[in-house]
Amino acid sequence: MKLRKVIFVAGLAMFLAGTVWSDQGMMSVQVREGELRATPSFLGAIVGPVAYGDRVSSIRKQGDWVNVRGPNNLAGWIHESALTSKQVVLSSGSAVSASANSQEIALAGKGFNEDVERQYRSNDRLDYAWVDHMQGFKITRDQMVVFLRQGQIKPPQGGQR
Repeated sequence: MKLRKVIFVAGLAMFLAGTVWSDQGMMSVQVREGELRATPSFLGAIVGPVAYGDRVSSIRKQGDWVNVRGPNNLAGWIHESALTSKQVVLSSGSAVSASANSQEIALAGKGFNEDVERQYRSNDRLDYAWVDHMQGFKITRDQMVVFLRQGQIKPPQGGQR
């Protein structure tokens, strides 16, 4: 009987240790839309997208960049500012609507909802038209390279690869 207890306790300890260790190095994406890159640079080729709340496992770090393995086993580099060690969990008292888009989900995860937005918009002195407009800007890698060359700006890490 004692042997069974010892085996059970040892098995339980190994299971719990495996559970704790398996989550080490796990991080959550904390930006609405992120991109995994081939090199640790904002100019690196885009390997694939990640979205708010996606869980990624950290492989290694280089400067401010983290090499991760993300959804669908996709590996690439992402800037550490796009990650958090906290697990992003969206929960509420009711079911989440299937019609919510990624932007709405990201804002809800940060505590921003229709009531908060209504309070901000009720202030007539604030004009959010340009903020809304700027969110739609998409800068391509080629546009960024031209901008950096014209300004004679050298990125501190990664460079133009």
